[in-house]
Amino acid sequence: MTDTGGQAAHPGITVSVYRINPETLKRTHVSSRKLPALDDPVLNLAFPPCECPRCRSLGASR
Repeated sequence: MTDTGGQAAHPGITVSVYRINPETLKRTHVSSRKLPALDDPVLNLAFPPCECPRCRSLGASR
């Protein structure tokens, strides 16, 4: 896939919650929420840099 130059990778995402009846396996919609696309990655949810000796020697730690 090639970067198209600043356009968001997707227009957003819709998260839906369903309730499943364990006896009939019928799915009932509970709620939905559309979340907008982000221009930048959410850095506060990213994994921290590895602090093992091998990665630290390569300069990966903070």
